[in-house]
This record gives sequence, C-alpha cells and structure tokens, in this order.
Amino acid sequence: MRGEDQPLKNIAPKELLANAGELHKQGCRIVQICCTKLAGNKFELTYSFDRDYRYTSLRVTVSSESEVPSITSVYGGAYLYENEIRELFGVKFKGINVDYNGHLYKKKAEAPFAIASNKEDAQCQKE
Repeated sequence: MRGEDQPLKNIAPKELLANAGELHKQGCRIVQICCTKLAGNKFELTYSFDRDYRYTSLRVTVSSESEVPSITSVYGGAYLYENEIRELFGVKFKGINVDYNGHLYKKKAEAPFAIASNKEDAQCQKE
C-alpha cells in the first residue's frame, strides 16, 4: 500500500468556516475534530475531512480567550465535537447550532483537560 497525500493546512480561526464550506462543496465529510493543549493557554484544533478515503485536515491554534467560529452551519453534526471541546478544554465556540451550554457531561472540574501542571507546560515549551 503506497502512502497517500493527506494535506494539513494551518489556517487562522477567521478562515475556518470558509475552508470547511469549501471542503463540504467538494463532497467531503467531517471525520473528527481533535483538540490538544499546548503550552500556556494555547490550544490546537485539528479538523479532519474525508472524501473517497483521502483525508484533508485544517489546523487552527487559539488561546483560551479566543472565540472559534462553529462549523455547524456547514457540518451540523460537528455540534457534539464542539460542545465536548468547549467543556473539556474550555475553548470557546461562536454559533453552535445545538448548544449544551456546558451541560453535555457531568464533570468535577470546569475544563479538566485545560488544567496542566507547571511540569507539563515546561515539557510543551521544550517541544
């Protein structure tokens, strides 16, 4: 099996909705939205799309104060990913079509995956 080109495009948050809309027009389906905590108050969101078993990903880096445009106007089912990321990481989304307002999960801490020790932040900064 040969390796397939799987492009990863780094974009600004303001470009997310337009890029997702273009992928939708091309017939792509959303596969997943992944969030990773970076050093400090930064987060990396990776949106993966598929068409005919070929993946394309969009990557956005945001701070905890930033507001990310929801892609639910294009991909309705993305509301679950976006609600989950908001609740677990504290990333803010603007315009989610089905908004659980922080009540998707029962959790002991607000944004538990956004909490990192100083040791973890130091490790992220080295990488």
